[in-house]
Amino acid sequence: MVKIKSDIEGFQATRPVLTMGMFDGVHKGHLALLTSVIEKARQINGESVVLTFWPHPRIVLSQEPEKLRLLTTLEEKTRLLSEAGIDHIIILPFTKEFSSLTAQEFIQQHLVDKIGISHLVAGYNHRFGHGGISRSGLEKLAQEHHFGLGFYGPVVIDGVKPSSTTIRRHISDGDVWEASRFLGRYYSIKGRIVGGKRLGRQLGYPTANIRMDDSIKLIPHDGVYACKVHLLGKSYGGMLNIGGRPTIDGENSEKSLEVHIFNFNREVYAEEIRVEFVARTRPEIKFSNIDGLKERLRQDEVEVKSILLEKGVLPPR
Repeated sequence: MVKIKSDIEGFQATRPVLTMGMFDGVHKGHLALLTSVIEKARQINGESVVLTFWPHPRIVLSQEPEKLRLLTTLEEKTRLLSEAGIDHIIILPFTKEFSSLTAQEFIQQHLVDKIGISHLVAGYNHRFGHGGISRSGLEKLAQEHHFGLGFYGPVVIDGVKPSSTTIRRHISDGDVWEASRFLGRYYSIKGRIVGGKRLGRQLGYPTANIRMDDSIKLIPHDGVYACKVHLLGKSYGGMLNIGGRPTIDGENSEKSLEVHIFNFNREVYAEEIRVEFVARTRPEIKFSNIDGLKERLRQDEVEVKSILLEKGVLPPR
């Protein structure tokens, strides 16, 4: 059972093997690194530790925080790290004072004095501490403080190194299928169902309107998506629209997330809903009239169900 701490004081672990970073998305590259940490901990009869930070440094350091959108909320990241098999997760509050620590100070005050590190596994491109530290500098500190040091990566998938930045770009472009290849799972959002204008019902496609749980979570590009919906303890196929409904509300209408859930006829409000994005089928289109929109929705249903059937989200007919 994973142990999660939001305070480093009083931390205890047997021969801690540690890695650290933001781990936004907990993608395939991260997972390979975490597996390496777990294997090293087993080799020395120790325990695996992930040290991560919250909030994101860009928010604290005012580096265009209004533009920052993340792949995982803190809750999602913690769950994914736990599922990877890590023994301990430390969520260290990131502050301006903390950001001013040099790598040497950070290692001495946190990794050595408070965690009692036995071994550090660093990502191949990981930098930390005010001003950063070179690989040779880190090796020297490891010798001085008598802990083991290893570097991991890079992981390469079809010639590409998975990174949170690359995955964010794919999702921002609407290419959720490509993002899922690097994540190792479908990208998902979570929120609550709220009341809408009930226009979907008039079109023959009633929708659940989703209000996101966390405003910092990245929303895919506008358009129509084939998706998997988790609601009331069950899973369904669905088609989701992200955008402003230009045919009905005009060009400058407010953006919404609405999902039509296949084989689901209940009206539910305030319930938690999670949506996994399988593939984007088309951009948002402004139609000349409602009949054109209805006809396109019928086409969307056929296309989306075909994709979900192919990907195993919907059971075979």
